[in-house]
Amino acid sequence: MEKIMVAIYARCSTDESKQDVENQINACKRYCEVQGWPYEIFQEYESAYKGNKRKVFEESLERIRIKEFNILMVYMLDRFSRETPTKIVSDLHRIVEEYKCRFISIKEGIDSNNDMWQIIMMIFAYMANNYSKMLGIRVREGIKHKKEIGKYKGGRPRKDIDIGKLKAVAKQGSLGLRKIAN
Repeated sequence: MEKIMVAIYARCSTDESKQDVENQINACKRYCEVQGWPYEIFQEYESAYKGNKRKVFEESLERIRIKEFNILMVYMLDRFSRETPTKIVSDLHRIVEEYKCRFISIKEGIDSNNDMWQIIMMIFAYMANNYSKMLGIRVREGIKHKKEIGKYKGGRPRKDIDIGKLKAVAKQGSLGLRKIAN
C-alpha cells in the first residue's frame, strides 16, 4: 500500500483583514486527522480568477509532480480556482491523470477516486467559474444601487490624499489609518 501524503491548499483572494484561510485549513486538517493522513499546508492570498500567477499554488503542483504528495485537498473547488471551466478541467486533469494524484474537495464531496469523477469535475468547474462571475455582477449592482440612493462611501481614495503623510501621522499616535483618514 502506498504511503499517503496530503497537500492541503487554502486560498483567499484578499488579505487577512477581510478574510482568512483558517476555516478552510481547519476543516481539511480535521478530514486528514480522521483518516490518519499526514499533511502539509499551502496557503496564499491571491485571486484565482484573473489568471494571476499563484506562487504557492504552483509550488504545491511542482511538489505533487515530483511525487512528494499523492493527494491534493481543498475546502471548496472555488478555493482551487475560479478560472474558466476549461482551465480548471485542464489543471485537474494534469493533477489526477498526469501526476497520478488524488484530488479531494471536502465541501462538495468531490473525490477523484469516484467513478463519476469526470462528469463531476466538469460540472463543478463550471459552477466555480460561474459563481465568480455572478459575485462580480452582484457587487457592481449593489454599488450602483447605493450610488443611486446616495449611500455609497466606497471606491478608490481621492488623489489629493497623501497616503505617506497619513502613515507618518499613524506612526506618531495611537490612531489607525482608517480613523486618521476619516
